[in-house]
Amino acid sequence: MVKRSSIEDRRKYKRFPIELSARYVKENDRGWKGCTVTNISRGGIGIIVYLQEKISGGALLKLEIMFPKKEEPIKATGVVRWIKEQKGEKNFIGGVEFTEIDAEDKWKLLDYAYDTWKEEDDEEEE
Repeated sequence: MVKRSSIEDRRKYKRFPIELSARYVKENDRGWKGCTVTNISRGGIGIIVYLQEKISGGALLKLEIMFPKKEEPIKATGVVRWIKEQKGEKNFIGGVEFTEIDAEDKWKLLDYAYDTWKEEDDEEEE
């Protein structure tokens, strides 16, 4: 029997790769900081934070995700569930679980990510 031990195996929802510019602000902080959304699932997102300052697990973040098919950013709130330093870089990668996001906006993001993933998957099969 093969043990399933990776983070990917323990996730509730499938994650779809995506690359969207975003920004965040920690609760009770001022000043937005840049990040990139690297993947999305029904429950949350993966992010890369371009700072030398690590965000703590459990931190509450307000997010604004720039979406190509919408003039205004998609707004969400989430809790940092895990975060770690990228090897050889000064960036941090992490997972954020949504606590607040408009349902329609979440489905727009998921549809966009799925369509992008499907197009790339179809290209690989050719």
